[in-house]
Order: sequence, then structure tokens, then C-alpha cells
Amino acid sequence: MRHCVLAAALLISACAPEKAREFELGLIGPAGPGVSAAARAAGLTIRDAAPDRADLHHAGVPIPGSSEERLADWARLRLQVSLAAAHGRTGAYFTLPKAAPGRELADYPEEWQAFARLAREVDALRPILELGLETPVPFLAPEGVAVRAWRFRGRLYVLLVNESARPAPVAPDDLKPWRALFEVRADARDLLVACGGGRCLPGERALWLEGRL
Repeated sequence: MRHCVLAAALLISACAPEKAREFELGLIGPAGPGVSAAARAAGLTIRDAAPDRADLHHAGVPIPGSSEERLADWARLRLQVSLAAAHGRTGAYFTLPKAAPGRELADYPEEWQAFARLAREVDALRPILELGLETPVPFLAPEGVAVRAWRFRGRLYVLLVNESARPAPVAPDDLKPWRALFEVRADARDLLVACGGGRCLPGERALWLEGRL
């Protein structure tokens, strides 16, 4: 009888849906009350340390002519999060630069909005990253560019990340059937720049593509 129960348990386990992979966007504490409230409102996770399989970055950049730092802009933060997604990491965490005495980074809305915007983008992508079925990239991956693709709810999604500061050649025809996500222009080819007689993905640039199966 016990063998029958064990066999039934194994059968149920095999038929159960695979647990979703987690992808977190978060901050490394400690965080003051203002940052904690703003992080919760944006959907950011606050931890004492980054999980083993998540990337860890510093979110500060030097202020020219000063020994202080400011929060990096959205494009820089987005590049780092996109690399974590492209490399199959479980998320991206950031340590924050110090604010001026008596203030918190959330007191600078023109800077904090970079995290808020990034959090909205990650929230929209999380179902793909956590539940999507990884699939071969449907076109030749540009040299030097991190590429990853998923199938999710009848659509294909491709992430291209050019970590280098140098533009990376891309065949425009490869991008013709794709829609660019989170961009002003939906035609992904419009986001390429001229380079050496061809077209390139700009340096330090991430590009999300959506297409039909």
C-alpha cells in the first residue's frame, strides 16, 4: 500500500506545473523610511544581501567636480537589469549612493524616477522571465551581444543587450518582423544607428523585441 501511495505522489509531482522562476529587482539595505516607502510603492524588494544567483551593482555615479555621487540614470540601470535577464540570473540588486545629510535619495524625484520607471518595466516583463519557455534565438545573434529568447502566451520575445560601448552590427532584416517594447518607435529597425556602411545596435543598449509565433 505504501508503494502505491508513493507512486501516486510521484505521478502527481510529475504532472504538477513547474514552479515559476523568480526575477527580482531590489535594493540592498539599510534604507531610510523615505526610500523604504518609495521602494514598496514601486514594487522593489529590499534585502540585507543579494541572493546568490542575482547580480549586484552600485547605483551611484560620480558627480563631476565633486566627491559625491548621484543616482545613475534609467538607461544605465536598465542595461544592468537587462544583462541579468539575458544571462539567466534571478534578478538585479543595487546598493545606493549616499544622499546629502538629512536627506534620502527618494527626496530627489528627478533621480528616483529612474528606479520607478525601471520597476514598471520589470513588472511588465516578469511573467515572461518567470514563466516563459526559453527557446533558440530565431535569427543569427549579433557578435558581442548577449541574446536570449522566450515563448510566452503565443508570442516570441527576444532580448538583445550590447554591453560594450562600441556599436554592434545588426542585420536590419532580422528585426523587420519584430515590435520594439518600451520604446518610442515600435519598428525596431528605427533604433539602429549607422555604422561602417551598415546598421548597429548602439553601445550600452538593451532592446526588447516581441513577435508572433
